[in-house]
Amino acid sequence: MVIADDEWLIRERLHQGFDWTELGIEVVGTAADGYEAISLIKSEAPHLLLTDIRMPGLDGLELIGVAKEINPLLKSVIISGFGEFEYAQKALKMGADDYLLKPIVDEDLIYTVNKLVHQIEIEEKEKREKEDNYLLKVILGEQKAEEHAFNQLGLKGKYAIVCWESEQENGPQMNELGVKSFEGGILFLEEAEQKQPFFQQLDGYFTDNKIVGGCSSLSGNYDDLPNLYKQALMAKEQNKFGPALGCLFHEHTQSPINMEEVFLYVKENYQQAITLQSLAAKFFISDSYFSRVFKQQTGKNFIEYVTEYRMEIAKDLLGYSSMKSNEVGSAVGYTDQRYFSQIFKKYTGMTPSLYRNTNKKV
Repeated sequence: MVIADDEWLIRERLHQGFDWTELGIEVVGTAADGYEAISLIKSEAPHLLLTDIRMPGLDGLELIGVAKEINPLLKSVIISGFGEFEYAQKALKMGADDYLLKPIVDEDLIYTVNKLVHQIEIEEKEKREKEDNYLLKVILGEQKAEEHAFNQLGLKGKYAIVCWESEQENGPQMNELGVKSFEGGILFLEEAEQKQPFFQQLDGYFTDNKIVGGCSSLSGNYDDLPNLYKQALMAKEQNKFGPALGCLFHEHTQSPINMEEVFLYVKENYQQAITLQSLAAKFFISDSYFSRVFKQQTGKNFIEYVTEYRMEIAKDLLGYSSMKSNEVGSAVGYTDQRYFSQIFKKYTGMTPSLYRNTNKKV
């Protein structure tokens, strides 16, 4: 809290006359006028402002207006004389949260401050939950990280992701390391480059507590978070084969790919959006490794394989059903009819309509 009043005696009474610490409040500074208060608000970022309404230079009304521009969430209480009631009403319209009349009654001041502290705690909790939900969505790849939104999280240094089998309730509890813990067995670690002892102890922690888990590499780019999560999953999967492999991610240690499972997945999901990235994530392997192995074993890249599979299905539907061309496109995973026609013509040399007229079967 910041206290602002031009009268020294009142300022000191407000500061020293109450056990603010017992109320969970730290007074980070006192100011004799509005300008000093603004300087404190900029440097100390308080949650609460307690200010007299009449001060030289920048009065309480002007102070609240400027303070709200600096921090819209700042709570403020105006202290006014009985004859200044109209000013107090104006202060409420400008964003003040409450007002007190002089002479100040101790119980009224404590009640008002406690009420605002409770509001602040609720807002802070809601803000943290919103930020954590946003961060989790970015980690899971469900939402793209936006610079302005991510900067508001105030995260520092390089990041790392740790995950473990979610049904194991005895997962790592390391809040002293500045981590965020999420349901489903996910830990987000910031300033990871300064916490090397943590990584050295992680293998032993998982082994001693019989936890199957994994840890990603480090990155300072928030766009890498989905990839770090995938690395942690990959490391977790390889950790299942035995503690000798360790729980730290290594690019050269890859999970084996069962090509029959890949073919079956395409067969069962060709109507949906299928990308190399999504399938690699399903098998907990890197995009580059999956692409390389698929090309080695099939002689074609993954997108070519999916496209050919869809086109063969589309040919059958055009030849043996009464479905319209746009319905056929949707049925094989294309929401854009024009794009489907372009791909089909490139593959068969004919438009869907011409192919149907030429190859219509009984």
